[in-house]
Amino acid sequence: MKSYTTIEFGRGATYANNKFTVYEHGVYPRSSVLAGQSKRMWLDDFETIEEAKAAYPEAKVVTGTTYAPPSLNHLPDDGD
Repeated sequence: MKSYTTIEFGRGATYANNKFTVYEHGVYPRSSVLAGQSKRMWLDDFETIEEAKAAYPEAKVVTGTTYAPPSLNHLPDDGD
């Protein structure tokens, strides 16, 4: 999967802000416990959508959020 960027209001599992946030999307590498799953990484925050678009003209503007919780179902259950 080729990486791409989005602009959206900053929202995640533990935070929310009133800024336009730029995220890079891709896939976790094989060395990660989340290997093969979708990855969303924070890049920058902006006060206005115009500032975000100027700094990241290739980014797709998203209404809502692209946040999705990670899945750990692929890990073995060792009984701990």
